[in-house]
Amino acid sequence: MKILKKWSVVLILLTAVMLVVSCGGGGGGSVTSTAPSGSGSLTLDPVTKVISGSFTTTNVVNATLAHIHDGNIGVAGPVVVPLQQSSPGSATWMVPANSVLTDAQIARLQAGGYYVNVHTALNPAGEIRGQLNPDSTTANKFVASLNLAQEVPTPTTPVATSSGTGVMGGY
Repeated sequence: MKILKKWSVVLILLTAVMLVVSCGGGGGGSVTSTAPSGSGSLTLDPVTKVISGSFTTTNVVNATLAHIHDGNIGVAGPVVVPLQQSSPGSATWMVPANSVLTDAQIARLQAGGYYVNVHTALNPAGEIRGQLNPDSTTANKFVASLNLAQEVPTPTTPVATSSGTGVMGGY
C-alpha cells in the first residue's frame, strides 16, 4: 500500500508538470496579453510639419516600448518616431513634443505607409500593431486601431502537447 501511495504522488506531480507545459508555462515569444488592443491618433501641422498625438492600449501586459514605424500593411519596417509613455507603467503612449517630419515622411504618412507598434518583453518585435490611416472626417489627422492580427508575423499562442507513462513492475 505504501508503494501505491508513492506512485500516486509521482503521477500527480507528473500530471501537474504536464499541465504547466501544455498551458505554455515558462514559454517565451507568445502573446501574454488577453485580447490586447489599442487606438489613437496623430495630427500633422502642414505648415510646421510637426506631429502630435497619443495612443492608448488595453490589456497589454508589460509594454516596454512603442513606436511609429515605416511599413505598409503586412510589412515590418524601421522606427520613424519613438513614442513616450505619458507616465511610468501607463497604457498611453505620446508623440514627443516638437516631432517634425520631412516632406518624404509626410508623403508616406499620407499614403498609409506608417504604423504604430507596441512592444513587450516577451514580444520585442511587437505585441500589437495598427496601420495609421487618414481620418475621413478631419484633415491632417491620422488614426490607428491596434490589434494582434496586424502584427508581422502574427504572434500565436504556443501549441503544446505532452504525454506520460507510469509503469509499476514487480509489485
